[in-house]
Amino acid sequence: MKRIAILTSGGDASTMNKCLSTFVTYANENNCEIYFIFNGYKGLYNNEIFKANYPETKSWWDLPGSKIFSSRFTDILKEEVQKQMVNNLKNAGIDYLVVIGGDGSYKGAKLLSTHGVNVFCLPGTIDNDVSSSTYSIGFDTCLNVVVNSIKQIKSCMNSHATIAMVEIMGRHCIDLTVFAGIATEADIIITPESFYSPQELVNKINEKRKTNKRGLIILYVENFLGRDGIPSVQEYISYISSHSKESVKLNVLGYTQRGGQPTAMDLVRASMMVLKVYELINNNQSNKIIGNNEFEILSFDIESGLAMENPSRKELIEKFFK
Repeated sequence: MKRIAILTSGGDASTMNKCLSTFVTYANENNCEIYFIFNGYKGLYNNEIFKANYPETKSWWDLPGSKIFSSRFTDILKEEVQKQMVNNLKNAGIDYLVVIGGDGSYKGAKLLSTHGVNVFCLPGTIDNDVSSSTYSIGFDTCLNVVVNSIKQIKSCMNSHATIAMVEIMGRHCIDLTVFAGIATEADIIITPESFYSPQELVNKINEKRKTNKRGLIILYVENFLGRDGIPSVQEYISYISSHSKESVKLNVLGYTQRGGQPTAMDLVRASMMVLKVYELINNNQSNKIIGNNEFEILSFDIESGLAMENPSRKELIEKFFK
């Protein structure tokens, strides 16, 4: 019987627990035993490896977050730390390591694979920044949370004819901002691919006011404004206030975006990706990144998967926001 150890790494995503539940559900028929590594790579270094409690885990399928917890552990870059992790896996008799996380987590898995660890990577991230997957598991759930939040904000802005500037998560990936803007018919989005200076933004607001006399919604991606010489969001708001008669309200959605109840599409994608891992194990394959193209589940060698680039959203922005 083959032993699979699973860890969740980096920022949590709502369908991580669904992956754990599905691994347990199909373990016996694939002649596998499931072990959990608590607290991500940090837990692997500290040897926090435990056999999964199958009945308990099967009840996690619709819970957000990660019941085996997560962490960001930069010490994995150190050779001696990697060796300790490998020794812990060997001593526990682990045959395969499954890493659920984003691009940074994948890079950690690649490092361990160079020491002989058989790894699989699943794209568990709300940002949709894993280039080998059209949609990461967790993205659809987060997008729905964002859209519902914008709907609530929009009703208030309409009541008072004010402007809302809404910060959306995503780090270096703008998909949440772009897709949420399309879904909610936001008036303006600010991203590296759709940038406005404060003066240009005022001009854009004045243009929008020709057809929209009530609430205006401006979405902007996090970690963009206020960096690399770009004015901060507060500077934008001050400029708008001093160069127009507009009232601007700042809304930072923050960690509410991570805690949504998993959507049906995320649950389905997670289940299909887990079964792809079992298929590869049964075919004696490893060191693979699991991705998707809509409903088609794909796998890539870890080297080629990491080398892929995220697609530009410029065409979508041109269609919906220009």
